[in-house]
Amino acid sequence: MNAIESEPVKELPFTSEDWDNLRYLLQNSLMKGTNLSKLAQNIGTKWPIRASDETPEKYIDSTLEDLQELPEFYGKGNRLPLLYAILKETQAMDDPFMDMINHFDKVAEQENEAMLSLEQFGIPKDFPVNLVNFSDATKALCKSEKYETLGEFVDFAQRSAQSTIISGDYRVFLNSLVMHDTETLASFIPIRQGTTGVYLVEAIAIIARQITDQQAATLLGAYQISTSNPNWDAKNSLSKVEALELIEEMKCRVFPYFNAMPEQAQQLRAMIESKDSSGSCCFVSICDPHTEVLSLAIAKAALDVRPKFKGFFGRLVK
Repeated sequence: MNAIESEPVKELPFTSEDWDNLRYLLQNSLMKGTNLSKLAQNIGTKWPIRASDETPEKYIDSTLEDLQELPEFYGKGNRLPLLYAILKETQAMDDPFMDMINHFDKVAEQENEAMLSLEQFGIPKDFPVNLVNFSDATKALCKSEKYETLGEFVDFAQRSAQSTIISGDYRVFLNSLVMHDTETLASFIPIRQGTTGVYLVEAIAIIARQITDQQAATLLGAYQISTSNPNWDAKNSLSKVEALELIEEMKCRVFPYFNAMPEQAQQLRAMIESKDSSGSCCFVSICDPHTEVLSLAIAKAALDVRPKFKGFFGRLVK
């Protein structure tokens, strides 16, 4: 029998004691009944056995020595290290959420903690989920599952937290909502510190924090708005043709927020178009001078305010 078939414990990258510690930690895991193929996918690898009973629960009652005798592993030198790696990562992801999950379990079954948090923050349950600052992966999930409102997604997210893996921004969002971490939550939803509700100004600020320095310099230059940020020097601007394309992009990104918050959109337009105001006062709630002036430029682009390019090209801009 060759070495790869016998696969002694000492040749594995973990010991029997390591395995016993890990399987003990997984005994009460919410993910012990989750298919190994799904767990493997979540950490960027694959589990080679396709069967409905291929879960951590199938293996964690066995010692390492017993596992080595199973047909799933005997003579297959890479599978035990792979199983250990998948379960180790699963347990690592499970740990940070145990306190939160235990907290959820104390809530009456009919009561949804995350939904209560939405109400406490004054965030409408029908707020479009596509306007939440999620990653492309989470947005794709919402689209595939046909979650159109934040309320639908939050209900799904909390149920998932109690039954399967949640990771990435999906995890961070739910945690910040339930734990009332307003600073983190404000990176996803346009809330305002010290008050309730959602705000158009804060939504534009979220967009402002996402664009590049070159795009920021371009927008500020197009509307001749001064800044003290050295990274936004006009010398770093895009060409004027690219600037016009960027302005159109900003219109497309902000317009859905106008639709979601029409009254605030009207108020913003009135203030920016007022002859007695530069519009900068609209953004003081952001409490960051650099983001405030950039948000003003984005708002002007979204409201179709004519840019103030200099020279011959400027005369061509209508």
